[in-house]
Amino acid sequence: MDTPFGRLRGMRMGDLLCFKGVPYAAPPVGALRFRPPQPLPPWVGTREALGFAPVAPQPADPGFYAGDPDAMPRVSASEDCLYLNVWTPAAAGPHPVLVWLHGGSQIVGGTSRPVYDGAAFARAGITCVTVGHRLGLLGFLEGGRIFGERFRGSGNNALRDVVAALCWVRQAIAAFGGDPGRVTIGGESAGAKNVAALLAAPSATGLFHAAFSSSGGGDTIHALDDADAVAGRALALAGGDRQRLLTMPVADLIALQAQLRGEEVRRQPFRAVLDGAFLPETPQGLLPRQPVPLLIGTARDEMAAFFGSLQGGSAIAPQDWDARQLTHLLPSLMAEAEARALRVWPALPADTRRQRLLTAEEYEWPSIRLAEAHAAAGGPSWVYRNDRPLATGPFAGLAPHVADLGLIWNQPGPYGTPTALGGSNMHDAVATFVRTGSAPWTQYDAERRATQVFGLGGSAQLQMDPSEDLRRLFDGLFHR
Repeated sequence: MDTPFGRLRGMRMGDLLCFKGVPYAAPPVGALRFRPPQPLPPWVGTREALGFAPVAPQPADPGFYAGDPDAMPRVSASEDCLYLNVWTPAAAGPHPVLVWLHGGSQIVGGTSRPVYDGAAFARAGITCVTVGHRLGLLGFLEGGRIFGERFRGSGNNALRDVVAALCWVRQAIAAFGGDPGRVTIGGESAGAKNVAALLAAPSATGLFHAAFSSSGGGDTIHALDDADAVAGRALALAGGDRQRLLTMPVADLIALQAQLRGEEVRRQPFRAVLDGAFLPETPQGLLPRQPVPLLIGTARDEMAAFFGSLQGGSAIAPQDWDARQLTHLLPSLMAEAEARALRVWPALPADTRRQRLLTAEEYEWPSIRLAEAHAAAGGPSWVYRNDRPLATGPFAGLAPHVADLGLIWNQPGPYGTPTALGGSNMHDAVATFVRTGSAPWTQYDAERRATQVFGLGGSAQLQMDPSEDLRRLFDGLFHR
């Protein structure tokens, strides 16, 4: 395969082609640590594209529960991590393109997770691209105050990596049969939050033509002062030695990162930054910049995956839940949120009520806010919710975070194998959206708030405003 950057050798799998470990930018190593991604130099000869590249440096990730489709296989990690993978139909294109951003709380994850196998999308006539990028301190440390203005904006380097990947797609995807004029950017969890940020990023304008957000929202963003404070604490943990942060072995940097994260009450120090340049405003504030079609949704019981005693996970026990876990509210309003939750859901047991509150606050309500702002800005929007309960395991009867990845990717997961999924399913809906720029149900608007609810047995039912109770819960509380 000849590309604008050099020749690649991939794999043929029946009627599909697959290329893994394709570089899209220069390695961000050495003097390029905490610096924006640099252009990819062409290579000479044929480059093998037969296996996944290393993931970004990260702590060990045991997954949330046994059989978790988001659990990470054993692969190497390296600061040299700016690579992507392509699955595409062998038939001549041009094919619509899906560019996918993985989840993992901005600190773990990568494209080699088995659930992100793009073969099912390629069989649906889509060129599927999965993107690796920097994580944690390497991707989100805002260095302007601690290193000098030359580093201002480094808090968005992970997002800059994604923009570099999108530029690669614009230049090179036609060689793989993809259509650079029909690109959907999608992601789950942290990846979905990055999709939201890119909707508001000037440098991403025109690089994608539709967006898909699964279990994300547009509110997990640092004000610049908050990002500077996190950077200042990271510097303090490094003994005040700026040069040490710039040059310390990556294993030491990950250990420092874990210490920093352990100190943070909100446990999410790594996020997009309102730096005034790459990201001038929240996604809600700048959505008119990118009024592209938007498909957005959540799972009914997202926070159950973090709640209670989980096999091999690092969940918070019910007695340790605290209103300070709420990440999008002003501190003075957190107690009010819990009091309102008691009034909205008086019959729920306390642990269930708190899980519902945290699910709504971290995922569902930010996603609804994003959909409504996007629709108000003229962007066609479609909303869904996954209510399908798991049949077995520690979350039987619930629809937790990441469990629906297998449904989206048509891969094995907690809901079973693809052949057992049955009925109207999420993979078909996402594939239809990527191909047509429209989901197969009623468009969302402020009057009807039509939401496709995926339920038992693969059924799907259109409901009008199934999250009406959240309006009573959060009216006047969200501050951005």
